[in-house]
Amino acid sequence: MDPDLILGGFSVADQDDFDQLSKIAPTIAGLSDVQVDPWQDQVEILGRVLDKESRADEIVEATSGQIDALAQRLPGLKGKTALLSQYVFPTSQLVIVADPKDGASGLFTSLGMSLPPKLVEEAGVTGGRLMLSPERVDALSADVVVLLPNGGTLEDMMKLPGFADLPAVKSGGLAIVDYPTVAGLNTPSSLSLKYSLESITPQLEAVAG
Repeated sequence: MDPDLILGGFSVADQDDFDQLSKIAPTIAGLSDVQVDPWQDQVEILGRVLDKESRADEIVEATSGQIDALAQRLPGLKGKTALLSQYVFPTSQLVIVADPKDGASGLFTSLGMSLPPKLVEEAGVTGGRLMLSPERVDALSADVVVLLPNGGTLEDMMKLPGFADLPAVKSGGLAIVDYPTVAGLNTPSSLSLKYSLESITPQLEAVAG
């Protein structure tokens, strides 16, 4: 392998990783101190690197326009809360994205939604990703919950004490998604966002009223 460019993103953990990769080819690591950079920033930096800044601007404008159009169509989303999460059955671990600046939360904020403040405060010490035991299933108390039952099903989730009583479960705001959909939100790109957004639009509509 003889790459011309290495896009490392959050997988470049430290300066040593960056230095080693840079010996192979020019390397782009994380663009900020958040775990996942906003997709807009990623597109813009690639536009500069590939000398296609105009095309990058077009992509950002088109994708942002689609998200803005949905926000205008569903004004009831403004002020509601949302979470992206997965429950890993083999390890009985609940994982929640709880950093509003993280690129994985960007879609929700663009739609006028926010993350539950208590979770944001709790995650401030852990770097934006909360890893909780099943007893903390109440942490999924938000109007919209996008959840991957990793290694299980919705039926398995319903067996967890307290899950059936969550606001999103009762109001239609629970989106049980597959791996491609959650990955499209967790490590977003302009194309993956369109795919994933389509998957969770019914739940957004239900919550918007």
